[in-house]
Amino acid sequence: MRRTKSLFERWENHAIYNVKSPRKKRKPIPAASQVSTFDYVGGLIQAKWNRLRTAR
Repeated sequence: MRRTKSLFERWENHAIYNVKSPRKKRKPIPAASQVSTFDYVGGLIQAKWNRLRTAR
């Protein structure tokens, strides 16, 4: 029969054996030209012109 581990034993084993590296490679910050943005106002203006075009 297996002995169940206490919460402290589980935490202790996790803390000892699952050490994450403190040195993580950071993502480079993209240039302004590489950032894609969602043009919310542009979509609204396009919808307005589409409505005007169908009303004629």
